[in-house]
Amino acid sequence: MTSPKDTQPGRPIDLSIVIPAYQEAAIISDSLGSLAKWLDKHDYGVVEVVVVVADSPDGTADLARVQSSKFEHFLLVEPGHRVGKGRDVRSGILHASGRYRLFMDADLATPLVHLDDVAKLMSVHADVGIAVRNLARIHPGIKRRVVSEIGNLLAQIVLLPGIHDTQCGFKVFRADVAEAVFRRLTILGWGFDLEVLAITRKLGYKITTFNVPDWTDPKAATAGLASDSVVDAAMQTFGDLIRIRLNLWSGAYRSPEK
Repeated sequence: MTSPKDTQPGRPIDLSIVIPAYQEAAIISDSLGSLAKWLDKHDYGVVEVVVVVADSPDGTADLARVQSSKFEHFLLVEPGHRVGKGRDVRSGILHASGRYRLFMDADLATPLVHLDDVAKLMSVHADVGIAVRNLARIHPGIKRRVVSEIGNLLAQIVLLPGIHDTQCGFKVFRADVAEAVFRRLTILGWGFDLEVLAITRKLGYKITTFNVPDWTDPKAATAGLASDSVVDAAMQTFGDLIRIRLNLWSGAYRSPEK
């Protein structure tokens, strides 16, 4: 874990931006460069950038270090061998210092202009804010669209009524909420978003949504995600839904004593 830039004492962090970056050598330099330029032109208070790199032999961590001097506050967290995105996000959120803590994807699929939405939520002391995409538009393939829509419908029925997109990688939490929620996280893979939101509601915090109609997938043209992989991911997510529901019934996410 490194923090290569000296910072002025006594200046609390307003916003921590947590970026999980497993095997992201192809994009991490450009993404951090774009983020640095955006932050230079927009005032979100004192901002900390936390990049989380699980064991990535492609050199992602070294490339992130090169970009670190562009930020007033920068932290590189290396949690060890790859476990899952949930573990990496949790590690970044719990290492962060901001009074609000946002996690977002390294490919900037959610455009940086939506940091303005985060700032608005911060100004009204919101508990949690999550980005919601237009799923019909972002999944043009029939199979992917059907799987995505069925998955979100099941999530609403089983766990999260009223939330139409649980999986967008752009979510912000007030610090006390982040600590309470992420310390209870048990799912460390892709289904962690579902558990995070379920725990948030279980603990009585309010989830505010905001639309991101301009969300894009920069990797879509080259990812080559097979239909079978989409179905496999959907089945894993369904299993996570059942696991979370059972945890809720068993009291695994009990509220802390007041």
